[in-house]
Amino acid sequence: MADDSPRALPQRFFRGCLYLLGGIVALWLALELLAQLWGWILLAAAIALAIWTGVVSYQLWRDRR
Repeated sequence: MADDSPRALPQRFFRGCLYLLGGIVALWLALELLAQLWGWILLAAAIALAIWTGVVSYQLWRDRR
């Protein structure tokens, strides 16, 4: 049978600190990964914007003819 008694305050505080530390480490790793890929992400966004601009420009040009 599981023990359903509430945990002591120091134990809850310690677990909360561990969860906070884990969240900070995960955020730090995500930012490090983003920093490594930032240039490629911007390049992909620029290419997508150029393609979208070309398609819209072509549609406007075709509709005016």
